[in-house]
Amino acid sequence: MGRGIILGAVAFALLPAPWLPAEEQGLFETHPELGLQLREGLQRLHQYDLDQADRIFTRMVKDHPDRPIGYVYLGEIFWWKALLDKRNKRLARSFEKHTGRAIDKGKALLKKDESDFYAWLYLAKAYANRSRFKVTVTRSYLGALVAGLKGRSHNAQAAELRPDYIDCLIGIGGFNYFSGALPAVIKPFAFLIGARGDRELGLRQLETVAEKGEYGQTTAKIVLLGVYYSEKRYDDYSDLLFRMIEQFPSNPVFYTWLSNAFVQRKQVDEGIRVFNQWIEEAGRDGAPRRPLKFLEIEKDKLELRRGRS
Repeated sequence: MGRGIILGAVAFALLPAPWLPAEEQGLFETHPELGLQLREGLQRLHQYDLDQADRIFTRMVKDHPDRPIGYVYLGEIFWWKALLDKRNKRLARSFEKHTGRAIDKGKALLKKDESDFYAWLYLAKAYANRSRFKVTVTRSYLGALVAGLKGRSHNAQAAELRPDYIDCLIGIGGFNYFSGALPAVIKPFAFLIGARGDRELGLRQLETVAEKGEYGQTTAKIVLLGVYYSEKRYDDYSDLLFRMIEQFPSNPVFYTWLSNAFVQRKQVDEGIRVFNQWIEEAGRDGAPRRPLKFLEIEKDKLELRRGRS
């Protein structure tokens, strides 16, 4: 399918929704070009083409400086970078700078209009990103829980305004699952501050977004990876990772996660075989654009693991 056909179909899908009354039409309905930018930016982001993603999200900030959306995704760029360099405090500061701006912008909009759906939605996402950063990078679990509570609250407000908007379920489902699956040692404290969830409901909600979400399908799948890992469902974890690598072959983060999955499944030899195959394919005509350096790093890690066992 040609690029023009795809963009045309997306543009049609993003025209102001005729079933929404004029007073309910918000950012994406009045600025359909923003949806095109977001889809392209997310594609670049998940491919780890971070320079191009930065240009797109910076443009969104320039075009809509009072909105949180561009700042949310500029911050997310630094989350992806920090996953490969967790001790880099500069990356953490840059993440927090953009995420803090997104939160400030969202709050300012809601002071003017509490019915602004997209202000609620992207304010919720900013808090969710902060929670995710604290869990996956800085390991600040209490801070993650507090940010997650705020995100859940704002997500619920967005969902009240548009109950059928599936992407709202990412934050709601993620919070339901992880607060419902907290370790016993912190559950009493979590209960006191209102962190009560239903892990089974959360799992179903995340799977719904992964299948049917508008902009959040990949984000929901990334959250599901955390669910499968937490549940020790390593086969499901690996299967989903292979599908994501097929879709986004140039993202090095997915290969680091997959290498860990081979270790957890006690399939180190199989992991070495898979990474060797990808290394041999690199550079061939028609081969996916994989990050050769990271393939070699992860293969070496697996070989080191095999040598210790």
